[in-house]
Amino acid sequence: MNAVIEKNSCCGCGACYSVCPKDAIRMQLDGEGFEYPFVNQDTCIECGLCKKVCPILQYEKKNEKRISNCTVQEGLVARNRNYEQRLSSSSGSIFPPIAENILAQGGIVVGAAFDGEFNVCHRIVERAEDLPLLQGSKYLQLKADKETFRYIKRELMGGRKVLYSGMACQVEGIKSFLQRDFENFYTIDLICMGIPSYVVWQKYLKVFFPEEKIKSVNFKEKSVGWDSFVFRVETEKRVFQERGMHNLYLQSMFRSWNMRPSCFQCPFKKIQRISDFTISDAWGVYKQTPQINDNKGLSSVIIHSSKGLELWNSVRDRFDQVPVSIDDIAKGNSNLVSNKHQSGNRKRFFRMLEKNPRKAFGKLCSVNKKSLVGRIWGRIKRLLCL
Repeated sequence: MNAVIEKNSCCGCGACYSVCPKDAIRMQLDGEGFEYPFVNQDTCIECGLCKKVCPILQYEKKNEKRISNCTVQEGLVARNRNYEQRLSSSSGSIFPPIAENILAQGGIVVGAAFDGEFNVCHRIVERAEDLPLLQGSKYLQLKADKETFRYIKRELMGGRKVLYSGMACQVEGIKSFLQRDFENFYTIDLICMGIPSYVVWQKYLKVFFPEEKIKSVNFKEKSVGWDSFVFRVETEKRVFQERGMHNLYLQSMFRSWNMRPSCFQCPFKKIQRISDFTISDAWGVYKQTPQINDNKGLSSVIIHSSKGLELWNSVRDRFDQVPVSIDDIAKGNSNLVSNKHQSGNRKRFFRMLEKNPRKAFGKLCSVNKKSLVGRIWGRIKRLLCL
């Protein structure tokens, strides 16, 4: 079995896995809990498609297309006027009105949803009542799914409108897989600090919710306010809630210990992107828009393309919005343009996680609540994505 790309560069988007005409590529979990593509040489016909569609290997070649896509570059801070939709979203609830518009035209919406084990998978939605499945932050690697990629391509070729929402690397992956531009394909990418590990998440659940059937997970519940969010898990026995800044799983993410290696050198962290929209929490920049900040969620929105602007104009009246500069969005959320540094404690964390998960979380991820609260919370607000 041979790898398609050097391991530390692979973002796990699944483009190579999905495009292979002989299904000679499979995605395999490594010890840290990240998927990587491996080629079965017995069935490989050496067509080269896997390398042709890899967004990392083809990054430089496609940079001109990335730049030419950015014909608009409009920055906004916005919130959904539907209060209930906003409460069920992580920040300003930008996604639902855009998605509903696509569905109303007979299209489909594809995004990230929890599966039965509370890992994250692609979900295809055709009804507005199912959109809540795609709402809310899910701090996990999205499982590569070639059937979803292939279904999207068939629907696009049939003329159906498709909206795809994911991280920048995932949008790059699906667009590379398609190998052509479709006017009926719309994409939203989310500003992120990096992609956390499936294994870390599962071990967290096993340690702190043993023998409990989990009913729901909310990484950013806003009952106490958008800027002081709560991590919430409901099981058949209890409801567990704690401030996000104190949660041990989230601390492993905030400290960049459970991140995919490629995230430390992500080439897609820049203002010019291949998607139609980039959205995130309006950290920092929200200070410029006190007139629409009720502490129930605000989003920053960057509209990149003319196609994206046309779609936004069709739903614009569903938002309260204030124009802001994209530079100010970047200053408030550095994850738009900057990678995190890999901590020397990352390897130590994974070694301890393998031997003693409870100790790994309890000893390495705990927060000195009295002395570090202000400093950690300030950092978290700079790091979080939608």
